[in-house]
Amino acid sequence: MPGSRLVLTVDVEEWFHVCGHPTYDVPERWCSFPSRVAPATGRILDLLARTSSRATFFVLGWVARRHPALVREIVGAGHEVGCHGDLHRRANTMTGPEFRADLRAARASIEDAAGKPVASYRAPEWSLRTTSSPHLPTLVEEGFRLDSSLLAVPPIGDVANPVRPTLLHTSAGDLLEVPPLVGTFFGRPAMLGGGWTSRLSREARVTAAAEESLARGQSPVFYLHPWEVDDEHPPMDLPPVARLVHFGGRGRVVPRLSRLLARFPSVPLAEAFPAGAFREGVAA
Repeated sequence: MPGSRLVLTVDVEEWFHVCGHPTYDVPERWCSFPSRVAPATGRILDLLARTSSRATFFVLGWVARRHPALVREIVGAGHEVGCHGDLHRRANTMTGPEFRADLRAARASIEDAAGKPVASYRAPEWSLRTTSSPHLPTLVEEGFRLDSSLLAVPPIGDVANPVRPTLLHTSAGDLLEVPPLVGTFFGRPAMLGGGWTSRLSREARVTAAAEESLARGQSPVFYLHPWEVDDEHPPMDLPPVARLVHFGGRGRVVPRLSRLLARFPSVPLAEAFPAGAFREGVAA
């Protein structure tokens, strides 16, 4: 395996792509909301350029159709493009045919905009859930070689899920599973590589976790969304817990990430985990 490097991933979606919300999770309404994904993603691209970093951008098919120029800008800046699904539906709520159709629609839109093939996938809200997901073989059948959708963090994942890159032996073939950096938050398993638990954790703790991972010869994976860095994020009607998850600590993201990438310039998933780097794995 190549030398360890910090990996950054970005889930390219709009601020209103909130699964299960009665107001926002209605695709027919999306065009009525102000779009913020292009300028917010642009801020991330600027930060990456300043720190000589590159990343993997998991793009929604819907975003690729609405903003093909944004996808081209991402590719033109030297970043990898992956698939985040088509309409931001939780994968574990879809039947097999529905998941395959969503995957194909998204991939076609992303590849049409990017002008190159897409080989990595991340489910909205980490919604493959476990290594027994029936959708993992479908990813292999559809030509994906890498997934980054499983967390060892309940309730959105399973404690038995991999905590480091693992080759999953599915019924359709091998799939490399690459989870984000995990740790603890108030004594419970939590994501330190991104999300609200990372934003609300002490910066020194998150940085130390990355340093420890790199020292062990691993490549810690971080993630964020464009709406997390958007200073003009529209107001939202959210219940208290959802508001904390969505907005808590957002003001810390850009300065923290700037300092982290200044020390450890990031690379995309494809560079940190090239095809053939893993030979042994576990059954899925």
